[in-house]
Amino acid sequence: MKKRWDYITPGIPDRLFLRDEVPMTKEEVRVLTLSRLRLKPHHHLVDIGAGTGSISVEAALLLKEGRVTAVEKKAKGVELIGRNSRAFGLSNLHTIHGAAPEALETLSSADRIVIGGSSGRLPEILERCSALMVEDGVLVLNCLLLETLDSSLKMLQELGFTSVDLLALSCARGEPGPGGQGTMLKPLNPVFIISAGKEVESFA
Repeated sequence: MKKRWDYITPGIPDRLFLRDEVPMTKEEVRVLTLSRLRLKPHHHLVDIGAGTGSISVEAALLLKEGRVTAVEKKAKGVELIGRNSRAFGLSNLHTIHGAAPEALETLSSADRIVIGGSSGRLPEILERCSALMVEDGVLVLNCLLLETLDSSLKMLQELGFTSVDLLALSCARGEPGPGGQGTMLKPLNPVFIISAGKEVESFA
């Protein structure tokens, strides 16, 4: 039986994930997010606001000796994470059904953390993540709004993150033009990808 994804590179096409109406991190954003996480095979990654689990699945495929904890508050999202995990044959992806930061209380530590959604509770979540991260940990935060970007940068500084890097991603996909004639570009929503650690090191 052919595996759903039998390549070693990240960038699983969006169409291979079960999604329904649950938000999903697009392929292009996912690839850059994973690259900014600076993963090692044994790491424990916590994915907050995991949605369909697209980042969690890709990370779990990379973390051969490690594990991924997906945190998702919506029951439909939790169901989809489970279905996507099984579809990709994963045994190192586990889900916590609950809202952060309370849902993080059962965790003792994390090597890497990615925040895809905060439901308006970013200050509390970042504070808990700061305490949860190991000394050489890395946190990556994806945001769409300028207001979230501004507040995130301020909060990271207040929490003692000394190596903060920002990437503004804007890209477009080719699709058939009107009437199927030619090719036109369909832009994706611009995304800000913030990576941060507590060592004096650049993640660029």
